[in-house]
Amino acid sequence: MKKVELYRHSIKLGHGDCDLSPEGIEKAMAMGRELLRGKGYTHLYVSPLIRTTETINAFALGAGDFPDVTLQEFPPHVTVSTSQEAMRLWTGVCHRAEAHGTDMLQAVLEQEAEVGQVVAAEAAKAFVLWLKDLPEEAHALVVGHSPFLELMIYGLFNKQLTQFQPCDGACITFNDGVLSLE
Repeated sequence: MKKVELYRHSIKLGHGDCDLSPEGIEKAMAMGRELLRGKGYTHLYVSPLIRTTETINAFALGAGDFPDVTLQEFPPHVTVSTSQEAMRLWTGVCHRAEAHGTDMLQAVLEQEAEVGQVVAAEAAKAFVLWLKDLPEEAHALVVGHSPFLELMIYGLFNKQLTQFQPCDGACITFNDGVLSLE
Protein backbone atom coordinates (compact mmCIF):
# COMPACT_ATOMS: atom_id res chain seq x y z
CA MET A 1 0.00 0.00 0.00
CA LYS A 2 1.12 3.53 -0.80
CA LYS A 3 0.07 6.35 1.50
CA VAL A 4 0.24 10.10 0.84
CA GLU A 5 -0.56 12.63 3.55
CA LEU A 6 -1.33 16.10 2.17
CA TYR A 7 -1.23 19.19 4.40
CA ARG A 8 -1.64 22.87 3.81
CA HIS A 9 1.25 25.02 5.03
CA SER A 10 1.02 26.68 8.43
CA ILE A 11 0.13 30.32 9.23
CA LYS A 12 2.14 32.80 7.17
CA LEU A 13 3.19 36.37 7.93
CA GLY A 14 1.42 38.02 5.01
CA HIS A 15 0.53 37.60 1.35
CA GLY A 16 2.63 36.07 -1.39
CA ASP A 17 5.75 33.97 -0.89
CA CYS A 18 6.49 34.89 2.71
CA ASP A 19 7.77 33.21 5.84
CA LEU A 20 5.66 31.56 8.50
CA SER A 21 4.62 33.65 11.45
CA PRO A 22 5.92 32.71 14.92
CA GLU A 23 2.41 31.37 15.61
CA GLY A 24 2.63 29.33 12.39
CA ILE A 25 5.95 27.80 13.39
CA GLU A 26 4.59 26.84 16.81
CA LYS A 27 1.41 25.39 15.27
CA ALA A 28 3.45 23.25 12.86
CA MET A 29 5.80 22.07 15.63
CA ALA A 30 2.80 21.11 17.78
CA MET A 31 1.34 19.20 14.84
CA GLY A 32 4.62 17.32 14.47
CA ARG A 33 4.70 16.46 18.19
CA GLU A 34 1.04 15.51 18.52
CA LEU A 35 0.04 13.98 15.17
CA LEU A 36 2.99 13.23 12.91
CA ARG A 37 5.51 11.57 15.23
CA GLY A 38 6.07 7.88 14.63
CA LYS A 39 4.36 7.72 11.24
CA GLY A 40 7.38 6.36 9.39
CA TYR A 41 7.48 8.72 6.44
CA THR A 42 9.68 7.59 3.59
CA HIS A 43 9.40 10.65 1.31
CA LEU A 44 9.01 14.39 2.00
CA TYR A 45 7.62 16.83 -0.60
CA VAL A 46 6.94 20.57 -0.70
CA SER A 47 6.01 23.22 -3.22
CA PRO A 48 8.69 25.70 -4.34
CA LEU A 49 7.39 28.38 -1.92
CA ILE A 50 9.25 29.09 1.32
CA ARG A 51 6.29 28.59 3.67
CA THR A 52 5.92 24.92 2.71
CA THR A 53 9.57 24.18 3.46
CA GLU A 54 9.33 26.06 6.76
CA THR A 55 6.18 24.09 7.63
CA ILE A 56 7.70 20.67 6.94
CA ASN A 57 10.86 21.67 8.85
CA ALA A 58 8.72 22.69 11.85
CA PHE A 59 6.73 19.43 11.55
CA ALA A 60 10.06 17.55 11.60
CA LEU A 61 11.40 19.52 14.56
CA GLY A 62 8.24 18.82 16.55
CA ALA A 63 8.08 15.14 15.60
CA GLY A 64 11.78 14.54 16.13
CA ASP A 65 11.78 11.37 14.02
CA PHE A 66 11.48 12.31 10.35
CA PRO A 67 13.77 10.50 7.94
CA ASP A 68 17.02 12.11 6.91
CA VAL A 69 16.01 12.54 3.27
CA THR A 70 16.28 15.45 0.88
CA LEU A 71 13.10 17.48 0.49
CA GLN A 72 11.76 17.22 -3.02
CA GLU A 73 9.38 19.46 -4.93
CA PHE A 74 5.94 17.87 -5.26
CA PRO A 75 5.76 17.05 -8.99
CA PRO A 76 1.99 17.54 -9.44
CA HIS A 77 2.29 21.04 -7.99
CA VAL A 78 5.26 21.90 -10.18
CA THR A 79 3.59 20.48 -13.31
CA VAL A 80 0.18 22.12 -12.88
CA SER A 81 0.41 25.23 -10.68
CA THR A 82 2.16 27.38 -13.23
CA SER A 83 -0.09 26.45 -16.16
CA GLN A 84 -2.00 29.25 -17.84
CA GLU A 85 -5.29 27.97 -16.41
CA ALA A 86 -3.96 27.62 -12.88
CA MET A 87 -2.36 31.08 -12.95
CA ARG A 88 -5.70 32.50 -14.08
CA LEU A 89 -7.30 31.00 -10.97
CA TRP A 90 -4.51 31.95 -8.53
CA THR A 91 -4.28 35.58 -9.67
CA GLY A 92 -8.02 36.02 -10.15
CA VAL A 93 -10.77 34.29 -8.23
CA CYS A 94 -8.47 32.70 -5.61
CA HIS A 95 -6.71 35.98 -4.87
CA ARG A 96 -10.07 37.72 -4.41
CA ALA A 97 -11.47 34.91 -2.25
CA GLU A 98 -8.39 34.90 -0.02
CA ALA A 99 -8.58 38.69 0.37
CA HIS A 100 -12.23 38.36 1.44
CA GLY A 101 -11.59 35.37 3.72
CA THR A 102 -13.82 33.04 1.72
CA ASP A 103 -13.32 29.45 0.58
CA MET A 104 -11.09 29.51 -2.50
CA LEU A 105 -12.24 26.15 -3.90
CA GLN A 106 -15.88 27.16 -3.53
CA ALA A 107 -15.15 30.43 -5.30
CA VAL A 108 -13.39 28.60 -8.14
CA LEU A 109 -16.28 26.19 -8.63
CA GLU A 110 -18.84 29.01 -8.56
CA GLN A 111 -17.01 31.65 -10.61
CA GLU A 112 -14.55 29.77 -12.84
CA ALA A 113 -16.05 26.26 -13.00
CA GLU A 114 -14.67 25.33 -16.43
CA VAL A 115 -11.15 26.48 -15.64
CA GLY A 116 -11.38 24.84 -12.21
CA GLN A 117 -12.38 21.53 -13.83
CA VAL A 118 -9.40 21.73 -16.18
CA VAL A 119 -6.95 22.41 -13.34
CA ALA A 120 -8.52 19.68 -11.17
CA ALA A 121 -8.24 17.13 -13.99
CA GLU A 122 -4.63 18.11 -14.76
CA ALA A 123 -3.69 17.93 -11.07
CA ALA A 124 -5.36 14.52 -10.67
CA LYS A 125 -3.58 13.18 -13.75
CA ALA A 126 -0.21 14.50 -12.54
CA PHE A 127 -0.83 12.97 -9.09
CA VAL A 128 -1.61 9.53 -10.51
CA LEU A 129 1.51 9.61 -12.70
CA TRP A 130 3.65 10.65 -9.72
CA LEU A 131 2.04 8.03 -7.46
CA LYS A 132 2.92 5.25 -9.90
CA ASP A 133 6.61 6.17 -9.51
CA LEU A 134 6.54 5.88 -5.72
CA PRO A 135 7.77 2.54 -4.43
CA GLU A 136 5.36 0.11 -2.82
CA GLU A 137 4.95 0.78 0.90
CA ALA A 138 5.89 4.46 0.40
CA HIS A 139 4.50 6.84 3.00
CA ALA A 140 4.86 10.36 1.63
CA LEU A 141 4.29 13.62 3.46
CA VAL A 142 3.39 16.55 1.20
CA VAL A 143 3.05 20.17 2.29
CA GLY A 144 1.31 22.36 -0.27
CA HIS A 145 -1.31 25.03 -0.71
CA SER A 146 -5.01 25.73 -0.83
CA PRO A 147 -6.82 25.46 -3.16
CA PHE A 148 -4.37 23.34 -5.19
CA LEU A 149 -4.62 20.37 -2.81
CA GLU A 150 -8.42 20.56 -2.69
CA LEU A 151 -8.64 20.90 -6.49
CA MET A 152 -6.41 17.85 -6.89
CA ILE A 153 -8.63 15.87 -4.52
CA TYR A 154 -11.70 17.12 -6.39
CA GLY A 155 -10.16 15.89 -9.64
CA LEU A 156 -9.29 12.50 -8.13
CA PHE A 157 -12.50 11.78 -6.22
CA ASN A 158 -15.09 14.30 -7.47
CA LYS A 159 -15.43 15.34 -3.84
CA GLN A 160 -15.56 18.99 -2.81
CA LEU A 161 -13.81 19.55 0.49
CA THR A 162 -13.96 22.79 2.40
CA GLN A 163 -10.78 24.81 2.16
CA PHE A 164 -7.97 23.47 4.30
CA GLN A 165 -6.96 25.80 7.08
CA PRO A 166 -3.28 26.05 8.11
CA CYS A 167 -1.91 22.55 8.85
CA ASP A 168 -5.18 20.86 7.80
CA GLY A 169 -5.06 18.04 5.34
CA ALA A 170 -6.16 14.68 4.06
CA CYS A 171 -4.69 11.26 3.34
CA ILE A 172 -4.82 9.33 0.09
CA THR A 173 -4.04 5.63 -0.02
CA PHE A 174 -3.40 3.41 -3.01
CA ASN A 175 -4.02 -0.25 -2.28
CA ASP A 176 -4.56 -3.04 -4.81
CA GLY A 177 -5.10 -0.50 -7.58
CA VAL A 178 -7.72 1.50 -5.66
CA LEU A 179 -7.34 5.13 -4.57
CA SER A 180 -9.08 6.06 -1.31
CA LEU A 181 -9.48 9.35 0.52
CA GLU A 182 -9.32 9.55 4.31
